[in-house]
Amino acid sequence: MPKKSVIGFLFVGLLFILTLSARADFLAASKNLSNSPASASLFPKVATIPGTGYVFAVWIEQVGSDDLLYFSRSTNGGSTWSTPFQLTYSGQIQSPSYSDMANKHAISLAADNPYLHIVAQYRPNDTDDFEILYIRSPDLGENGLNWEFSTLTNNSADSLFPDVAAGGGYVHVAYEDWWPGNIEIMYKRIAGNGGGAVDQTRRLTFSTGYSMYPAIAVSKDGAIVHIVYSEQPEAGGTYLYYKRITGSGEGSYSTRQLTFGADPATDSATRPDIAVSTGSDDQYVYIVYETIWPGNKEIMYKRLDSYGQSGGSTYTARLTYSSTGSYGPTIAFDGANNIVQVAYYDYWNGLADVYHRKLTSYGGAGFTGQRVSWGIGESSFAAIAAISAGAYIVWMDDTSGNFEILVKKGS
Repeated sequence: MPKKSVIGFLFVGLLFILTLSARADFLAASKNLSNSPASASLFPKVATIPGTGYVFAVWIEQVGSDDLLYFSRSTNGGSTWSTPFQLTYSGQIQSPSYSDMANKHAISLAADNPYLHIVAQYRPNDTDDFEILYIRSPDLGENGLNWEFSTLTNNSADSLFPDVAAGGGYVHVAYEDWWPGNIEIMYKRIAGNGGGAVDQTRRLTFSTGYSMYPAIAVSKDGAIVHIVYSEQPEAGGTYLYYKRITGSGEGSYSTRQLTFGADPATDSATRPDIAVSTGSDDQYVYIVYETIWPGNKEIMYKRLDSYGQSGGSTYTARLTYSSTGSYGPTIAFDGANNIVQVAYYDYWNGLADVYHRKLTSYGGAGFTGQRVSWGIGESSFAAIAAISAGAYIVWMDDTSGNFEILVKKGS
């Protein structure tokens, strides 16, 4: 490409960022869900029941050396929220061996009416290894006495960074595990909408390097499980890989490499998130991830068609043009309007702020963007859940001098 064209391309990208604050969406004030001035509230996740006023949030409350899981919900479209409910009472969820960027993946939340599903890496104390904790509510969190707890792993090595999806009568969990001697991606399936036995345990990678940060989604009919993850070979570099499992998680699986960096010393495609189409055309798989291109962290997007099958086409778009770095992408799909919703955070204004991207027409017709957070502190580690023609975004924010969990609804 001629040098003048490159400069023009970057200038257009800069103008695009400068216009984010002029958009008229996400103007309502955020709500503070945690209200915990004595402890730090961290790494929130959010989920919705499409077509209803139900929205749910879970996060970590850091109290001394303990990481406690808290839960809140709204039944009226976010107008009011329940008093935060404490799910765990001791133990550690964050790993001091990892950065905050990694610990963002320590918990996950999924809603499948009338069930809620939470997974977390967890250890009782710092002398134990991490295992995967599964928590289920059979009544959308209405009765605090109805929460059910089980441990999905039991080995002498760390099991970390779980992600959960549900559909077709099954709960699907992907995580990374050290038990083979290096980090590999594992998969478990729980029958009976999460109330039955673990009937599938599968090792999905056999790598001499590191397989990391899995994200999982299940197709609209529950028949196909989609997993995206980062693979770091011994030679360096980090690349994006995708696995497609048939038979609701018990069939054969195929593997696709989605990124091919030219420089293993700097190329990085990592910390992905994944969603699937639930509209009338349900063939699409949507992926966002961080990458070092063209020299700092940016957010990239891919859409796979043909239900992720090998040979299907891939649409790729660069979602950010930042001089300061864009981090922590999360993705959701609005099946009522066929819109892909993305949230992330960026240091463009000096401190971290949360931003939003919206891709229409099943995520294939360009995108618009806007700034979501406007506090005077750090606003980071966002999560997003779609509603009809909009989304809920939650994030951790220390504008008050202490990290709290904020939520905002917009379009």
